[in-house]
Amino acid sequence: MNDIRKFFTGLGMAVYILAGIIGFILCLSIITKAAGFWGLVAAFFLAPVTFLAAPFYAGFAWHNWWPLALNYGAVVIAGICFYLGDENR
Repeated sequence: MNDIRKFFTGLGMAVYILAGIIGFILCLSIITKAAGFWGLVAAFFLAPVTFLAAPFYAGFAWHNWWPLALNYGAVVIAGICFYLGDENR
């Protein structure tokens, strides 16, 4: 049983890290397309705001909800994996 919990914890960590990196790159590309180079520079330094706001901007302005599904869906999936791997439940 302990091996299954370790597997789900590792899977959750992998999903969280990989989707976070891919989502952040996607958010930076959204900001670059919308605001140009200086928008990219500002978005890089304001990373948490970029990760929060850029997917919503892409969804409402361009009707492209894929970045929102990637960023927030991965958090939900990783959270479920962490819950299944929790030793205290």
